[in-house]
Amino acid sequence: MIAEPERLDIANLHFSGLFWRYLNRTSENEMLVRISKTQGNSTRTYCFDTLDTGETSINFPDLFFQKECTTIKFEKKIRVVRMSLHIGRTIKSVYVKQQNVLSFGQRLASVFCASAALRSLSGAATLLQEGYAIARPVAAVEYRRWGVLITSFYVSEEITGAKTIADYWREDLVARKGTEGQVRRRRVATKLARLFKSLHERRIYHNDLKADNILALEKGPAAEEILNLIDLQGVRKCYYLSRRRRIKNLAQINRTLGNHLTPKEKLTFLQAYVGDGIFFRRKRRHLVRSILEETSRQMTREKLRHRPTENHAFFEIAPAPH
Repeated sequence: MIAEPERLDIANLHFSGLFWRYLNRTSENEMLVRISKTQGNSTRTYCFDTLDTGETSINFPDLFFQKECTTIKFEKKIRVVRMSLHIGRTIKSVYVKQQNVLSFGQRLASVFCASAALRSLSGAATLLQEGYAIARPVAAVEYRRWGVLITSFYVSEEITGAKTIADYWREDLVARKGTEGQVRRRRVATKLARLFKSLHERRIYHNDLKADNILALEKGPAAEEILNLIDLQGVRKCYYLSRRRRIKNLAQINRTLGNHLTPKEKLTFLQAYVGDGIFFRRKRRHLVRSILEETSRQMTREKLRHRPTENHAFFEIAPAPH
């Protein structure tokens, strides 16, 4: 049985703590909700009016076997593919992120919790309302059996021509020599620091703000860089953003981008984030010390998980005095 589509405001999708709820907010981004149920199985699709939900929501796994579908990441729990979908009257390239719920505890909690796809949609709504650049969300699809979440899909449009900030810095900025290259790199470092500062001032927390989740895109005749955020399932607006979470974000970019920057470019980042002048020097020293400690902890955790990690040092650790 397929129910008639129900209109829903994307801004009403809000995730807080373990439970998600609808809030009374207003937004121009109106969505459709389609629910289909057959013998205990249910499929719920949140999408814009422009997406054809008739067959797409039900056949997402089958679409992965198309020749045009390219697998970006394939793991037991997470799968990311790039494919083409009919959006409106055009065919657009999109990224689909599938997340499977495997453990008993996660399946039990899914009765009360939002799926990863719905959390990504909520994070996208939060950032869009605040005016940040992101990959445009297309749809979120949940597959449940007797109310228990089995898998979910988050669909977003591809940002054509964008690169991760690490690749952009290494391939485009470092290649620029002379004064022009120095000015360009400092400008991007300043933009990156202001992005972090703006998120933190607005109490927006992204739990995985590493270089791979920040895309740089050149636009306009002056080739101005636009920084886009992706992997939004951990994005939420907090009532209070603690210092520990701010340091965690800074350590994440430190660990994944730092070795590409010169000391002057690192100082430019710090000055843009903290401020310049004699009154901010002590604050910057304390900040660097905290970032180094958190970076060390993150790298230790990565080693314990037996995953390779890049030894990027945004702020280099000074040798201990003998």
